[in-house]
Amino acid sequence: MQAEQLIEAEGLVGALDLAADLVQRLASGFPTWSLPEADVSAGVAAAQRLSQVSQTLTAVLAREADSRSLGAEHGLSRVDWLKAQAPTLEGGAALALLGAAMNEPRWAPLSEKVQTGQVTVAAAAVVLRLHKDVVRIADREQLDAIIDVIVDNIEHLSVKELGRVAAQARAALKPPSELEREDAGRRLGRALSRIGSTAGYTEYRLRLDPEGSAVLDAAIDPLARPRPDVGWSGETKEDPRTPAARRADALLELIGRAVAAPQGVTRTPRTRLVVTMSLEALLEQVRGAGVADNDAVLSPGTVRRLACEAQIIPTVLGGPSQVLDVGFSQRYFTSAQRLALARRDGGCSFPGCTIPPQWCEAHHVVPWSRGGPTDLANGALLCGRHHTIVHERGLTAAVRADGVTWLLGDLPVTIGPRAPDPRAPDPSAPDPRAPDPRCAPEELPLGA
Repeated sequence: MQAEQLIEAEGLVGALDLAADLVQRLASGFPTWSLPEADVSAGVAAAQRLSQVSQTLTAVLAREADSRSLGAEHGLSRVDWLKAQAPTLEGGAALALLGAAMNEPRWAPLSEKVQTGQVTVAAAAVVLRLHKDVVRIADREQLDAIIDVIVDNIEHLSVKELGRVAAQARAALKPPSELEREDAGRRLGRALSRIGSTAGYTEYRLRLDPEGSAVLDAAIDPLARPRPDVGWSGETKEDPRTPAARRADALLELIGRAVAAPQGVTRTPRTRLVVTMSLEALLEQVRGAGVADNDAVLSPGTVRRLACEAQIIPTVLGGPSQVLDVGFSQRYFTSAQRLALARRDGGCSFPGCTIPPQWCEAHHVVPWSRGGPTDLANGALLCGRHHTIVHERGLTAAVRADGVTWLLGDLPVTIGPRAPDPRAPDPSAPDPRAPDPRCAPEELPLGA
């Protein structure tokens, strides 16, 4: 019996029941052990296509339910109505969002690609969420133009690639103030919780924003690689640790290095981040964002702040994403320079802060992206919180041989003992770029 005849004879629900029964019989009783390798591969592909077609049909039915406002008389949302019909339904929010959009003329091109199987429900939902997220604050013409380009090319992108595109578009469409507000809100959402103890182990749960995850992944990954093990007889064996165990060991190693760091100088190199972004976005000439190696999307302000302390390697892009420059990893403070900063500033240089130097970051007073050198005359120690505040508020500072004065506008902030008045005379002050004799025998580098 042909498919058209089956549908005509059984109707939609009957045909679906027969199809589900057939697939269930294949899953439970077919002798898959007898299949040649080629059929196993083809079977996996066909089963996945069947799953995708099933999701597409569910979206089409969700469109019909939305057009009839099914569930509204019982006070149910579109998602709740769908889940009431299929309690095991996965991706209900995406299906409800797509079903409603398929009734709007604006989304006709996307709807057609979904119905013809060119685009998955998950991919279409990424575009719809992007539009929903920024429609109230973005320029409408710019938003429509970006959405049209994405929809025109959506079938050529994986869901992961589409997520990157959407994140970049979101950063380009949102005003800088909105991005800064979101960054601040996400930082407040960071959490480390102790869950409990089981079988002699203590379990923790860590929640990080994109910035935090990019920093943690960049720091842990190099230390979490498999290491050869050595047997009792001297033979080399594979690392017996699981990936999760290697990451746990790497985290403990990082913490051990940090707490054992003498005189404010860490015992491990700066965290290395590779961030891809346009040159214009880096210099704040246009809106944009950077993408870290772990696909975390970072705002330009976050990238500029991290560049002070992390060994950040910006892959700066020009016109149609040509690489203009890869480098600047030398633009971070050396151990000798951090020693000198620790002696000069005594800890966080922000007025009133008492965080010791070993918990501080070295900050470029004039940002490195604007040509600021990596030397003592352009450096200041800041704790993590005040480092964020300085970047968010665009504060500058007057750096002298005996300390740092942070400026709010043209007026010095003089709370606390570590804020010398920049207007006071400084007779016979040593050149802050000159090597500190107390750092001997190591010679202080003068900059990157």
